[in-house]
Amino acid sequence: MCRSPEFQNLISRAITLFPEDTVLGALQQMYRHGVHMLPVVEGRGGNLLGEVTEDELHRVARRRPLARLAEILTVKALAAPEETTVETAAPLRLAATSGWLH
Repeated sequence: MCRSPEFQNLISRAITLFPEDTVLGALQQMYRHGVHMLPVVEGRGGNLLGEVTEDELHRVARRRPLARLAEILTVKALAAPEETTVETAAPLRLAATSGWLH
């Protein structure tokens, strides 16, 4: 199976997580699909809320494996400057043409 950066980028845009997913559930999705970063979208409209990386989730999993992704995104939003959040979200939002998979 191809594991090029382009392939990983394509897969990470098609597979998504939801705010109510847990850290362990998110890690399982990453392992299952062989990716290191996934977007988190809201359930109703599919709007992009943010993204999480495997490294971030491993750090959180040591202490709070059942924490919800909404909590992680909240902490990230409070810690990151607003410009960074907007710049990283725009490419993923534009790439979502046919809907999201979970």
